Amino acid sequence: MTKNSDIYPEMTETRSRKYKMKTCQISGKRFKANTDNFYINENSNDGLHPYHKKFDNFRRVNNCSVDNVRNLVTLINN
Repeated sequence: MTKNSDIYPEMTETRSRKYKMKTCQISGKRFKANTDNFYINENSNDGLHPYHKKFDNFRRVNNCSVDNVRNLVTLINN
């Protein structure tokens, strides 16, 4: 009988998947490294933009700098 780990080597014995994670450079929080969470950036090593989509959209809509949003996130988290 074939095990799941033979078919899906990324699955562990507890049946949880191991996802590649990426840290948002604005918030410092970790998210799954995929295009649902990060924009595509061909110039980066992993092909993804360094800012999470929601934080980046908040920054763009409010016409703020990255440093201003970082300070806001720090104030909210503390």
